[in-house]
Amino acid sequence: MRVRIERTGGFAGIEEAVGEYDTDDLPEQEAAKVYEALSAIDAATAEGGYGEVGADLMTYRITVGNGAGRVYTVSDDPSSKAADPLAVLLRPSA
Repeated sequence: MRVRIERTGGFAGIEEAVGEYDTDDLPEQEAAKVYEALSAIDAATAEGGYGEVGADLMTYRITVGNGAGRVYTVSDDPSSKAADPLAVLLRPSA
């Protein structure tokens, strides 16, 4: 499964790709962490209620799958339920 992560926002309003990989290319243990993190982000976004706290926060757009796959938008709010899973996605082999 392909995962692409883009970051936008902040004071400078940057937009950049910060991660792209395929779980098929990862060791089994790291791929399992990615699947768990995506499941947690899916649950957190389904619950809602974690909107941006400040205009200067970074926002991450996570695209899962090829082409028009599933897309998640997560703010860089450390209190968000998606904060820990986002960290896993940014460093799948850590």
